[in-house]
Amino acid sequence: MENQKLEACYSEHSSTIFSEMLGEDENYRRLKKAKIAAEKALQSVISQEAWKRYLALDEICNELECARYKAMYLAGAVDYEKLSK
Repeated sequence: MENQKLEACYSEHSSTIFSEMLGEDENYRRLKKAKIAAEKALQSVISQEAWKRYLALDEICNELECARYKAMYLAGAVDYEKLSK
């Protein structure tokens, strides 16, 4: 498969690929609840400016994680394509 086809496939399904996998995972849901609780506790004890900076850093981390998953997905698709030939 060409890289452009792989990218198009990923882009078309990226919103559901990992959310479906993770949404069914009990450990993921537990960790997500714990993160939300920790964020609420943190927000109550730090300044608004510090909270804004925390959210900005969290957003960057989420973008990096998304890029990592995309790379893993594309690498797996390439390997699958090579094996199926």
